[in-house]
Amino acid sequence: MIAYQSLVDHVTAHEGVGDAEEARRAIGAVVSVVAPRIAPDTREKLHAALPPALQPADQEGAAETGATDSGDVARRVARELDRRPERGLYLTGVVLSEIAESSPDLREELAASLPDELAAWVTDPVGAAGRSDTGESGAPSRLDEDTLRAAMGRLPDWEGDTHGLTRTVRLPSDRVRPLVDAVERISRDLDHGVHHEVTDDGVAFTVRTASIKAVTTRDIELAERIEQAVAEVGSGGRPGP
Repeated sequence: MIAYQSLVDHVTAHEGVGDAEEARRAIGAVVSVVAPRIAPDTREKLHAALPPALQPADQEGAAETGATDSGDVARRVARELDRRPERGLYLTGVVLSEIAESSPDLREELAASLPDELAAWVTDPVGAAGRSDTGESGAPSRLDEDTLRAAMGRLPDWEGDTHGLTRTVRLPSDRVRPLVDAVERISRDLDHGVHHEVTDDGVAFTVRTASIKAVTTRDIELAERIEQAVAEVGSGGRPGP
């Protein structure tokens, strides 16, 4: 059986996890969301491996219909934790990887019941962690389509896909340089690059993580900061240094 405190300690040790309390809440949320969505035989083995603190009060009728995707899991976990979906995706991967590390005989069956992105955390936890990004570390992870779609709900003026996002800003020519300067300061502050191209009636910004040629949570954070700068410069103000 997996030792509960050991599981909490191992999840807390991940760079992107805030503290033991966040680890405990994440473990509970992930188990409650994932367990009903995996194959029945695997679910039984998972429950058998879990400590009493993680056992559901009533397992009857717990099974959900059909497999789900990583974006759906991320949204459900994030909702339980009051976090954004991309944060939910990261914490789900961390918890699943540590469950697999603590109970290796579950690894293959658990991976087979999970969407590919989450299965990677189970079968290759070191590699998956190296590709992860919570917006708090420098290691990038590709966002899946559903998680990206949820994030773009907060960015209605951006367009693109999992390979890159672009925002075209139309504004007077005398406001272009202040905006570009502001975005370059943001880029340096986040230590994450952004491409810009001056157009006939403004400027276009593109965000993507070049090392994996995809959009990551760091790109979403950068896009949100760019939106703030657009609002300030477009209204005639100048963001502070």
